[in-house]
Amino acid sequence: MTEKTKIILEMIAAENGISPEKVEQEMMKAIRAGMASTDPHAQALWKQMCPDGKEPSLDTFLSFMANRVNMMMDGKNQKKKGKNTI
Repeated sequence: MTEKTKIILEMIAAENGISPEKVEQEMMKAIRAGMASTDPHAQALWKQMCPDGKEPSLDTFLSFMANRVNMMMDGKNQKKKGKNTI
């Protein structure tokens, strides 16, 4: 597990009054539930994240999701910039 992931788990744990280990357990449980979803959009995202179909590590999951959020934010910022230049 990367140092960044450990810090994230510690922050979430502190905010919720639980252990980092419990946070990790709950996040992995949520990942498994998400992977079991039959929603086509969800399945497409899982295939992007883990094309081999194997359960991603927490590091992989958090990195993928952070990149998705950054891409979405960049897209919103580009749209805002485009509106201001017209």
